[in-house]
Amino acid sequence: MSEHNHFFIIAGERSGDIHGGMLMNSLKNLNSNIEFSGIGGTSMEDAGLESMFPINKMAIVGFVEVIKHLKFFKKVERAVLRTIQNKKPDRIILIDFPGFNLHIAKKIQDQFQIPITYYISPQLWAWKENRIEIIKKYIDQMLVILPFEKDWYAKRGVNVDWIGHPYLDHQNTNMNKDELKKHYGINDNLLLTLFPGSRQLEVDRHMPLFMKACKILMKNNPQLKIGIGLAPGVELNKKYNDIAIVETNNTHQLLAASDILFTASGTATLEASILGLPMGVVYKLNFITWILSKWFIKIKYIALPNIIFNKPIVPEFIQSNANPNAMVDYAQRLINDKAFRKSTSMELTKIKNILGKPGASDRAAQKILEN
Repeated sequence: MSEHNHFFIIAGERSGDIHGGMLMNSLKNLNSNIEFSGIGGTSMEDAGLESMFPINKMAIVGFVEVIKHLKFFKKVERAVLRTIQNKKPDRIILIDFPGFNLHIAKKIQDQFQIPITYYISPQLWAWKENRIEIIKKYIDQMLVILPFEKDWYAKRGVNVDWIGHPYLDHQNTNMNKDELKKHYGINDNLLLTLFPGSRQLEVDRHMPLFMKACKILMKNNPQLKIGIGLAPGVELNKKYNDIAIVETNNTHQLLAASDILFTASGTATLEASILGLPMGVVYKLNFITWILSKWFIKIKYIALPNIIFNKPIVPEFIQSNANPNAMVDYAQRLINDKAFRKSTSMELTKIKNILGKPGASDRAAQKILEN
C-alpha cells in the first residue's frame, strides 16, 4: 500500500458529497497522513475538506441550465487546474458528476498526468455511452457501485472494480420507527415525506406539484402528516413550515420514520428502497432540456429501483405524467390498502441483497491506496 499524502477530490452534488465524506473518512482510517483539497459539500467538509466552491452552485442539471452557467464553470475549471498545479496532489478522485468531472479529467491528464480515480460511475448505460472513450483514455481507476455496471464495462473492454453501494453503510438511527415517530410528534399517524431534490432548481420545480397533491391527500385523510427533507444549502418557502415537518439536519432519520415517500429521481430512491419505503418517483425538467434528453436516454425507466430490478417496482411521474391527481391516486391506494403497502415494502427491501455487502467506502479506500 503506497503512502499517498494529498488527494484532490471533486463532488458536485449532494449524493456525491455524502459518499465522498464517507470515502474520505475511510481513507483517513487507513492512512492518517492524508490531506484533501477540492470541491464538496457539508459531509466532505466535516471529513476535513475546505471546499473551493459551494456545492449548491455546482449542482446544475439540464442542457439549458448548464449553458446559462458556463461562465461560472469556466471559473471553477481555471481554479481547479491552478490549485492542482500548486499543490501537486498524488491522486485525483472524481465522484460522479460527469458533465464537469469527465471534462476536467481530460484537462488534468493533458497538463499534469496525475493518476485519476473515478468513484461512482457516470450512468453511461442510460445515456451518452460514447463517454466511455473518455474513461478509457483518461481514467486510471474506475470504482462502480451498482452490480450490473461491472459486466457492462467488461463487455466494452474496460476493467472496473465493483465495491458495493455505500448507502448500505448508512446507519440512519438507533431508534426504531415507532420511536422516531414519537420524536417527530407523529405517534400512530401515517407520515408522507417529500424529497423534492438536492438542487434548488429541482425544489422550485417540484414543491408546487408535491403540495397540490398533499393538499388533496390531507383533505381526504385528516390524520395524515407531511414531512419534507431538504439538502443543505437548499431554500424552501417558509409557508411550508406551517403544514409540514421540515428536516434539514437529519433527512435519513426522517426517511426512516416515513410510511410513504414522494421523491425526485436520484440516489434517495435507493436509500428508501433499503428501508422498504413505498414511493412515487417524480421528475420535471425544463421543456427544452426534456425534449433534447429524449434523444439520448436509452433506458425504459428513470427510477434506480426500477432500473436495477428491470421492472416497474415504483411508479414514475415524469414530465407531463407528473400531475397531482395521478400522485394522489397512488398515495391513496398505499394509505387505504395496508397489504399493498406491505407487499411493496417487502419487494423493495430485496434490493439489499442485490447491492452487495456493507463496507463499500472501506473497500473503495483500500482499492485507491493499493492502486
